[in-house]
Amino acid sequence: MNLAEKISDVRKQSGLTQEEFAEKLFVTRQAVSRWENCETTPTIDTLKAISDLFKVDANALLGTAQSSVCQSCAMPLARFEDLGTDAGGSASEEYCAYCFKGGEFTHNRTLEEMVESNLKFLAEFNAGNGTAYSEDDARTILKLHLATLKRWNKG
Repeated sequence: MNLAEKISDVRKQSGLTQEEFAEKLFVTRQAVSRWENCETTPTIDTLKAISDLFKVDANALLGTAQSSVCQSCAMPLARFEDLGTDAGGSASEEYCAYCFKGGEFTHNRTLEEMVESNLKFLAEFNAGNGTAYSEDDARTILKLHLATLKRWNKG
């Protein structure tokens, strides 16, 4: 299913006409029609609005089978606001907004520095995932996992 079909499905599942859908997104009915007919594509801001207003996972709209993770820090990329941007300002499907803006990494970090940065979120991670990793265990796991991501995998 392409983006046009997904937008149409979101609108129809919400029980909205093109006009009503457009009003919620502050666009014209014609814009919605053009999206649904594959004539144009919504802006990243509009895709964010669709994701937020209609509780649609960003990856579902983009056609990614499962939630991807940032290829720098491993943060889940489930919402459009999480996505970084490439040099042209388009959404990056590989990197998060904290690691990648305007086609460049926001921090010149080593893998070890990224591990330490991620450890700041260990309590939140443990609480959200029902885990109880110690800092040492998490450090070991992070080193192994981050090394597999695109930014750090030199092999």
